Amino acid sequence: MAGPERKVIERNSHGEYVLTAYGEFLSYFHTHIQLFGTLISAKKIPAKEQEALKLKLRSYISNNVQKTDHFFDQLPQFAQFLGMGSQELSSYMNRNFLGALNKVKTKLIEQESVAEQTPRKKKYSKISEEILEGLGFTFPAGHRFEWEEGMIYLVEIATGKKREAAALGEVARETAAAGAAARPIPAAPVRKGPETPILEEILKKYGELFSGKPLIMKVEELEEDDSPVQVGEDILADVEDLHFDGDFGGDSPSFSEPPVSIPFSKYMDQVGKVRVFQKAGQLEEYKRWVASLPVEENALVQLQTSLLKESRGEVVEWDGTLGQLGARTGLSESRLRKVLELGRDFFRIRNQLEASWNKARTASPAVAELVKKAWPHILRVMDEYPDFTQIKGKMDQLLSRIPDASQRKILTDLFLNPVLSIRRN
Repeated sequence: MAGPERKVIERNSHGEYVLTAYGEFLSYFHTHIQLFGTLISAKKIPAKEQEALKLKLRSYISNNVQKTDHFFDQLPQFAQFLGMGSQELSSYMNRNFLGALNKVKTKLIEQESVAEQTPRKKKYSKISEEILEGLGFTFPAGHRFEWEEGMIYLVEIATGKKREAAALGEVARETAAAGAAARPIPAAPVRKGPETPILEEILKKYGELFSGKPLIMKVEELEEDDSPVQVGEDILADVEDLHFDGDFGGDSPSFSEPPVSIPFSKYMDQVGKVRVFQKAGQLEEYKRWVASLPVEENALVQLQTSLLKESRGEVVEWDGTLGQLGARTGLSESRLRKVLELGRDFFRIRNQLEASWNKARTASPAVAELVKKAWPHILRVMDEYPDFTQIKGKMDQLLSRIPDASQRKILTDLFLNPVLSIRRN
């Protein structure tokens, strides 16, 4: 499971097998894989989608987790992959994690202790290395193959001497032996006496300058090494899954997929950034920025072009679009359809607000300035969508700060009433 440079277990002072730092990391990896697998298996989606989602989650962990703490840091992203709320996933992990971790550790130690007593098959970085080791020789220098009358001969170039190709191994060994005999025998190394450790030498020369009591550190006073275990996809890709007899355990709650939760103000901020990238022609910078977004926000941004086409009356083949987006983001089709539903709502609200903004700019200078100041607050009010009761209450509260009744009415007609007319179909 792990090469010599990646030991999973070692013996402690009592001779018992315990996990190394890398083994501890692997125990967390396997525990999350097992628990997430239980959740995915409980989802009412086809088995093919379940397996694809498991693979995408595993790949995400391989690319983004470098130490045990990172599993907890990535919880919101895991929740998005699984199509559930962060708090719901956190509660599930709190209930099941420790019990599952103990099972994984026991299984891991059991599996690795058996593997340590079994000769491991040597791994080769190149197929040529395996071939050469199997043959036991390389092609002899100064020779070539020749074809003559249906036979292949091995010809020594310098002398023209021919031998049947079947003697290749014999010739290679003779050539290697001749080369070894021609090499000069290296002189015997000069043996030196034992070197004095540097600290001992310092104490011997300058010991009288030191004073005080010796510093003795107790084990419990030493800090635990929390340096990350450097793990890349190439290493975790070779880690085989643990297999448990029967049910792994842990509760499997019935899934009620939560709504996609993206604040409208954040969506508008991302729309603004997309426009900046487009205006500057910064395609590569745009791609890097999109890749850095949380997975559902990433999907929402990528859906904007198709939503714009749909708003113009163009035909959009949504099944294909969502299939390609699912392959890129790892989100299931059912989750992407929820992102699409929210994207359509946000698209309509944005068009309405931007149309109202343009009307305000053509009104009196006082109204235009007022709208400019109120704009960030209006966007934050829209974070309450789809709770229209909260939207109306907060918008009323915002507009009540405008002392001029006529200006207050203009902004109500421009922003509040049109927004309240937008409802989910």
